[in-house]
Amino acid sequence: MKGRIASVDFGEARIGLALSDLGHFLATPLKAIPGKGTMKEVAQAVLLALKEHEPIEKIVLGLPLHMNGKESPSSLKVRELKKHLEELSKVPILLWDERLTTTQVERTLKEAKMSRKKRTQHVDAMAAGVILQSFLDQENPY
Repeated sequence: MKGRIASVDFGEARIGLALSDLGHFLATPLKAIPGKGTMKEVAQAVLLALKEHEPIEKIVLGLPLHMNGKESPSSLKVRELKKHLEELSKVPILLWDERLTTTQVERTLKEAKMSRKKRTQHVDAMAAGVILQSFLDQENPY
């Protein structure tokens, strides 16, 4: 059986998670988990949150880059998270350019007249969904 593809949008406060369908065509935001602790603890929390959705075929990890394509300070943290995910899991971990995903989601939610409190509850998982959908669209061009 083919597994799902998961995506992770790393943030200092919250980490957004999303999952693909079994056909790898549609990304669905899953939830956000707290981003506190060491990167190893964060990796453990990510894998625990995804455990009930196994089998996971691969994990797409959003890599925050500057607009000029250079790495940001957060990129180093994401690379450390990738290292721990690889140590703790047997699935491939892929880095994916996530420039402007959170901004895109924030804009969409503001246009939908969603309150700041509600946006905070949904933005991280939705950003993970945008990351994953862009990955799926490139993997499965129509």
